[in-house]
Amino acid sequence: MKKNRLFLVLSVLCVGIGLAGCDDSKTEATEDGYGYEFTSVIDTYIDDVVLNTYTDMKDKATTLYEAVKAYEANPSIGLTNVCATWRALRIPWEQSEGFLFGPAALLSLDPSLDSWPLDKTQLQSIIDSNIALTKDAIASSNVHGFHTIEYLIFKDGSPRTTTLSVRELSYLVVATEYLRNDTYELWANWIGESNITDSKVLAAFAEDETEIKYNFSTQFKNAGNAGSIFLSQSDAIDQIIDGCIDIASEVGSQKIGGPNATAKKGDTEQAVLDVESWYSWNSIDDYANNIVSIRNSYFGGRNKTAATANANSISAFVKSKNAALDTEITNAIETTINSINAMDHPFRNNLTGTKVDAAIDACSNLETILTKIKTLKN
Repeated sequence: MKKNRLFLVLSVLCVGIGLAGCDDSKTEATEDGYGYEFTSVIDTYIDDVVLNTYTDMKDKATTLYEAVKAYEANPSIGLTNVCATWRALRIPWEQSEGFLFGPAALLSLDPSLDSWPLDKTQLQSIIDSNIALTKDAIASSNVHGFHTIEYLIFKDGSPRTTTLSVRELSYLVVATEYLRNDTYELWANWIGESNITDSKVLAAFAEDETEIKYNFSTQFKNAGNAGSIFLSQSDAIDQIIDGCIDIASEVGSQKIGGPNATAKKGDTEQAVLDVESWYSWNSIDDYANNIVSIRNSYFGGRNKTAATANANSISAFVKSKNAALDTEITNAIETTINSINAMDHPFRNNLTGTKVDAAIDACSNLETILTKIKTLKN
């Protein structure tokens, strides 16, 4: 979903220049405001949360593209597998929304991958035209990405049963390749060019002449050292916390709260149109996975819980400072996930009611509680 995200540290230090061009004199290590050694916490966050998620996303984007190509070769197989692989790819993407800073913002990959709503008028105009269906022809962010593909392959929450027209099929192939390559680029700019060994990624980059501009993992792992955009480890931790706060707010106030407010005003038609992922009826799963991105970030790994939290996690840090706050955050995360999953499915048909109100309130409460982490500074 397209959002206005500011990466404050970067914008202050490196506006108009690449990270490699940052002046080392501006990035001398400063005192850690939390009074905690975060080296292992940051390493764990990068390796077990960010890179784990983006690697999964990269691999599933490859699978989606291959499924679309198989359908192109034999449309009689239908779209069931394409739709299943699209849903599978949504999981790591939505679980990455707690860290949509760095390359996702710097390279405008967030809007390219996930702009909402679609410009269906422009999209249909392209399909109905005679122009060659290339990446350049669908370069506008609201006519490519996840939701363009979703629109082409789903109807009323299920795989579309009618065979795509020749133009629609061509559009689907180009849009899926576009999304796959955006996914590759996002992953690559976290891991760094020198660490790329995936032959499919390398081939795609060679064909598109893609330039890898960043190694954002190194920026985090070197926090507090000369050359990093993060003046201290505390700054890096604050960026992680801010990412979690942002997505808790967005899910509650925009993704759920926006359509809910519009529906309460009586404009149900517009409210449905505002619901992200309503073609596939995947909305509730998307929102829950957004909060899972917070849980993963907090506990130091994907699918971690309070019982299995990584010893090198933000949870472990918070617990060492204030065990009651750690419990409060843990409970708020689980309550929020459960409240979202308790909403009636599909969300587009159930935009109001006590279950929706409870999910909005849970997101707001989680947002407030996460801000308390910053009170642990010395």
